[in-house]
Amino acid sequence: MVKKIIGALLFVLLVLGSSGCTRPKPNPPAQTPLTTINPANETDQQESPNKSSTPLSPLVNQAVPILYYHSVMLENGNDLRMPPEAFEAQMAYLQDKGFHSVSLEQLYQASYKGGALPAKPFVITFDDGYVDNYTTAYPILKKHGFTATVFMVTSYINGAAFMSWPQLKELVANGWEIEGHTTNHPFLTKIDPSTVFSELRTSKEILEKELGQPVNFLAYPNGDLNAKVVQVVKDTGYLMAVTTARGWADDKTDAYHVHRVYCFASMGMNEFTRRLQNPNY
Repeated sequence: MVKKIIGALLFVLLVLGSSGCTRPKPNPPAQTPLTTINPANETDQQESPNKSSTPLSPLVNQAVPILYYHSVMLENGNDLRMPPEAFEAQMAYLQDKGFHSVSLEQLYQASYKGGALPAKPFVITFDDGYVDNYTTAYPILKKHGFTATVFMVTSYINGAAFMSWPQLKELVANGWEIEGHTTNHPFLTKIDPSTVFSELRTSKEILEKELGQPVNFLAYPNGDLNAKVVQVVKDTGYLMAVTTARGWADDKTDAYHVHRVYCFASMGMNEFTRRLQNPNY
């Protein structure tokens, strides 16, 4: 009798074992990099074997330097014209230190829409649209793997010292942004609101029509602004505007009062590097 009972039990166990009634194996962990930003602005990363060469991180309490230049050429005594050798040295420093150039669109998305940026991000901007931004700065930036944004005064286009439409289109085709800087570069607080609107709206529409891409960002000419000007900037459809106020762009700052880092001919490498080490330089 005992042998019959034992035989019956063995038969039941064999049936259960072949029916699939076993604990499923857990799925392997997803091979996705996990990135968090701690309060001290340090990044902890769990990297996957197939991670990209430039991992992205959410912008949380992180300031980003927006460098701004005007012209890149040698003219003694004119601080607006950065000597090409000095500009080359600055870009080489940035590449050597692992900085990654990002667009204003990337910065805007990261600052105000929850987007992400690579490690050590910075932005390069040029005001006015001098032709040497294309003939001199563009090859240097391309050599170091960087792109930039030009704030273009539309009435200057095709002028003797400024970029042409074909040059602007080539920059766009190579990852540059061409953004608004008004039609005639006036002091916006010195003109009536209807003229401010025309300066902002007309230049935006011209650039969008000719270049075939949205113009969402503005640099205030001469850094001149007040509450009324800011309201017109919003009304004309710009999403973000940069100033000449000293410091790094910060996600806690209003999108229409973004700070930048001025780069000038006589600053020297010590001052350049200092401005890239302290958001409140």
